[in-house]
Amino acid sequence: MKLILVLVLVLLTLASPHSLLFAEPVRVLSYNIHAGTGTDGVLDLERIAGVIKESKAEIVALQEVDKITKRSGGRDLASEVGELTGMEVVFGASMEYGGGHYGNAFLIETNAGWKIASSRTHTLPAPAGNEPRSVLEIQLTSERAGVPSLTVFSTHWCHRDEANRLAAARFVNALVAESNTTTFLIGDLNATPKSHPLTVLLEAGWKNPATAEVPTVPVISPQRQIDFVLLRSEWEWKALEVRALDDRPEASDHLPLVTVIEFLR
Repeated sequence: MKLILVLVLVLLTLASPHSLLFAEPVRVLSYNIHAGTGTDGVLDLERIAGVIKESKAEIVALQEVDKITKRSGGRDLASEVGELTGMEVVFGASMEYGGGHYGNAFLIETNAGWKIASSRTHTLPAPAGNEPRSVLEIQLTSERAGVPSLTVFSTHWCHRDEANRLAAARFVNALVAESNTTTFLIGDLNATPKSHPLTVLLEAGWKNPATAEVPTVPVISPQRQIDFVLLRSEWEWKALEVRALDDRPEASDHLPLVTVIEFLR
């Protein structure tokens, strides 16, 4: 009888329209850390690291990251948070600031089967001026069966002018126009889900795993979503969770956004 049941399960799997292989879900986090300083005015990296560890994310995109600036007391924020979480760090500078640099970063849980193959920082266009912005790109290879290798972007778009955000959206679309690699666009886009910049992204093939708006600002009684995890992939996938984490809202002026994706093949 047991043998018959096993054969039936095998036949059902083979008869599936997609012959799907279910892999362990991928947990992604977007977190604008406000240079490590919370709404209480305290620079507390252990608090930031605690939020990240509690999220159990394996790919973490950080924005508003200081590296050796006077504002942050000469500290390398990404490296310190990497040490506190045990994750591998990649930093990409957007601009020189306060004797150091300011930009985006990634924390990668290499024990989850990821290997960082390469990294690159792209300067975003700014037709309306204002401070420089960038996209940090990393290539990740996966050692896990049923999980694709990834291109992952961490970015922080201009909060002042929509012209800059639209230019950023078109720039990102151009980066992936000829790519068939599964790609995440993660970060503080300073735009809402129905805004023109988001429409430009979605019309180019990006998908928003959230089925409804997930507000991330302000951290107390959040009203608007401006932080996103967007996805392009030729693989089939489904979102298991998209949620703003509000357990420690005082840690930054943005709530972190966790997105859990299951790839199907």
